[in-house]
Amino acid sequence: MAQLKASANPAILLLGDSLVATSRAQVGKRDVIMGAVGRSRIADVVAIISRIKSNDLWDKAGGFVVGVGINDAEWREGDDLQSRTDYFRSMLDALVRSCLDRPIAILTITEPDREGAQVDRFSRDLIERQNAELRALGQRAIVFDMDAKFRASLAKSGLPVSVGFSDGVHISEIGYQHWKPLLHECIQAIRKR
Repeated sequence: MAQLKASANPAILLLGDSLVATSRAQVGKRDVIMGAVGRSRIADVVAIISRIKSNDLWDKAGGFVVGVGINDAEWREGDDLQSRTDYFRSMLDALVRSCLDRPIAILTITEPDREGAQVDRFSRDLIERQNAELRALGQRAIVFDMDAKFRASLAKSGLPVSVGFSDGVHISEIGYQHWKPLLHECIQAIRKR
């Protein structure tokens, strides 16, 4: 909030989880503010946007780039897949409605690699459903297929997907060489709106 309050001009806010937070995509960009926090879920992003409004800072928000979902796909035994999908859909709707008068780009969830220390915490079925919900937004938001573009960028460089991850879920240093330019594309799309 302090960075947004101190901003002389409307800024693009980067919100979401650790993949966005660790990207350092705001470095060198005066009109971009990092607001992402590791372990964030979609409800956390909706809460941040609500706080921006309640602190009378909405005029300082020029748009949003949001990367959430992987933490919403943490799987616990006994979870109901349909209920979790319905919840994600409702929070996604709340997110988009809260930003109707500002441009918003939402990244698809970067699906974890096949192996790694963190991989088993997440449900691939739930990630697939959440990505389907994101892609179904249509004209309500800019939907950026980060998962497909990240994998394509690695493949174009002749790298296996596993090199893009440090633990199967978090992006590696080499992975960020491919992921961060894609995030910059999202920022640019917001600037054009």
